[in-house]
Amino acid sequence: MNRFNPRLGVDPSGTHLIADGEFVPLIIDTAWSAFADPSEDEWRTYLRTRRRQGFTAVLVSVLPIPHDRDVRPAAREPHTHRFTRLDDTFFAAARRYTRIAHEEYGLRLMITVLWNNYLPGTWGAGLTPWAVMPADARRAYVAKVAETFGDLEPIFVIGGDDHYALDSANEAYLQALATLRASAPTCLFTTHTAPNATLPDEIADRLDLHLHQSGHNAENQELTWRQPARYLARSPRKPLVNSEPPYEQHGIVNGHGRWSREEVRRASWTSVLAGATAGIGYGAHGVWMWHTPAGEFQARATSLEPWPWQEALAFPGALDVSLMARLFVDHRLHRLLPAQDLLVDPRLRLAVSPDRALVALYLPFAVEAEVRLDLSDHRVTGWDLAERAPLVPDLVGRTVFRQLTSRGDQLFVAERRT
Repeated sequence: MNRFNPRLGVDPSGTHLIADGEFVPLIIDTAWSAFADPSEDEWRTYLRTRRRQGFTAVLVSVLPIPHDRDVRPAAREPHTHRFTRLDDTFFAAARRYTRIAHEEYGLRLMITVLWNNYLPGTWGAGLTPWAVMPADARRAYVAKVAETFGDLEPIFVIGGDDHYALDSANEAYLQALATLRASAPTCLFTTHTAPNATLPDEIADRLDLHLHQSGHNAENQELTWRQPARYLARSPRKPLVNSEPPYEQHGIVNGHGRWSREEVRRASWTSVLAGATAGIGYGAHGVWMWHTPAGEFQARATSLEPWPWQEALAFPGALDVSLMARLFVDHRLHRLLPAQDLLVDPRLRLAVSPDRALVALYLPFAVEAEVRLDLSDHRVTGWDLAERAPLVPDLVGRTVFRQLTSRGDQLFVAERRT
């Protein structure tokens, strides 16, 4: 890799990724259709914006997501004639876009290889049976992905939005993983999961890091703190990221309205303090499918109509992620483990490092908070997350945080003095 985007590895602790020995938080934006839709100038505009905001990675899909995309004229496609021929022009452009992201902007692409719709029997194939890829075409496609991207060292994301409950689909993912590992041995590998997915050991054991998804459904928001426990219970530990909390301004599935900046931020901080400490994912509803007035979004019935991508790129929640990116690095938040047993009020979130040198307290609303820890030898800093502004904490004795005048959520970080 070039010096601007050095080779990624997994820290021996299993908690986070490193490059040149330094912690690299995965601050992931979502642009699934990046290879299909934006012009090269648009791609650079997008990358420049997200780089400036502190993002470190972009999640994309080589294959279009057939039930969840913008259909519009002139979209680039990886296949022609019903999977009978791979389009070399598409793959050449995708390789060029990857090099631009890596070499000009230092943003690592996380390239999703097999979205579940393309495998028979999956829930996505039930929605789009015409999109199921024959086995021989699938193998040729995976080989082309390896040839196109392997030397550029993206993070390969083997599957897309699956529950990994179907043996035949899992076998296809494992075959793809084996092909890609053989061709790109220096790359890292993970997979993208649907909400409530349970990864089988034969897949989980072959991955370098884990992505989980709390998603966009009203009934699934407890997954921000329930799902990480399943991954933390695995051995050995591997870096974990909630790659898909609700996207900003996405429709609240099985609910009413749209996910606000405040709700996205709450899901994100809850995820991190629940143990998904290797980074965070973000999506702007309009960017991830690259929506334009000429496009027809296929999932508007549940996800609601997107904003044009240029407007969605300016959603304020991306700046909340910017602050989170800074705090990840400043405080090395990858050290945290959930510690709800040390909280008096279970509505709040608390995480501590194993040696208790680092403590992080998240308040989703202004309230007094008591922790069962002696913080007298810690330096405590605070943030009004809605305003993205520092807060001066008001501690009573060693353990009680008095309620502060703040209309939004708050974060307090305590670090032991050395």
